[in-house]
Amino acid sequence: MFDDVETWSGAAKTILLIVLLSSTTFACESKGPATQDAEISRQSPDVLNAGFVVAENVFNSELMAPFDIFHHTIFRDSDRYIRPFIVSPDGKKFKTFEGITIEADYSFDSSPPIDILVIPSTDGSMSDDLTNEAYMAFIESAAQGADWVLTLCDGAFPLAETGLLSGRVATTFPGDRDEFALRYPDVDLRYDANFVVDGKFVTSVGGALSYEPALYLVDRIYSWKAAAKTAEGMVLGWDPSSIPHIVDGEYALRSSD
Repeated sequence: MFDDVETWSGAAKTILLIVLLSSTTFACESKGPATQDAEISRQSPDVLNAGFVVAENVFNSELMAPFDIFHHTIFRDSDRYIRPFIVSPDGKKFKTFEGITIEADYSFDSSPPIDILVIPSTDGSMSDDLTNEAYMAFIESAAQGADWVLTLCDGAFPLAETGLLSGRVATTFPGDRDEFALRYPDVDLRYDANFVVDGKFVTSVGGALSYEPALYLVDRIYSWKAAAKTAEGMVLGWDPSSIPHIVDGEYALRSSD
């Protein structure tokens, strides 16, 4: 009899363990977009969402450099930082121009509110992207609602195509500036700056210099010290006076030393 009791007790313990493990596994697997959205809604006003809108064949530098800067702000201050995420048309995997496969965090339909819209250059920024209705509609809507809009390299083309740069000062990839000027004559295009700030719009030359405008935004939103500490964590320096840039008409020359 006691053997039967012990056998039943052991079986009961086994069943209970299986149930507990199943519940734990389910709980872990259930953390999806809905949970992410709930976490976003609990953010403080000092935690900003930076949405990187991408299309197939986005360029590595223009995507990764500002993403790195924004992501590293949390290591500077866990209460006041920028939370970057990637938004694509379908929220699925995509390939960069250089061949890296990346999975987006959200689709255009599921994207949370965006405080900082980032438009990195793609292989189609001057062509196919401009006729992609869903892509262009998302950029226009998100740009209108964002506190800041940052373009890298030819990412200025789709932003200009929306008309939101009309009457403003901007820049883009040096090799495509002449084409930009021809297409968008109502934009005051500058050839003499790494990045240009006009109101909430920040346009930049892209490439390896894509770190600069992202650090500028950290500086502008939080403080110079915050930007300097973030740069230090990336083994970079942050001296805006040494970078040729334009802020609402004020031009900063590169230092001679």
